[in-house]
Amino acid sequence: MESRIIVIGTNTTAIKARRILSSDGIAARTVRVSRSSEGCRYGVEVYSRDLDRALMVLHLGGVEYSGVI
Repeated sequence: MESRIIVIGTNTTAIKARRILSSDGIAARTVRVSRSSEGCRYGVEVYSRDLDRALMVLHLGGVEYSGVI
């Protein structure tokens, strides 16, 4: 099944996002998106079918994200 990554930023915030999504019944896992001289970026991977709902849940939970890949 297709999945998408919601880019969050820090590992701590990505873990918080995963917990919020899981508590709402959305399967999610924390992933490292990139590593650069500025540090690592993290995100949460969700099924494509759950993406719109996941973005809404994160917004309502106060979790900011920088994009979706």
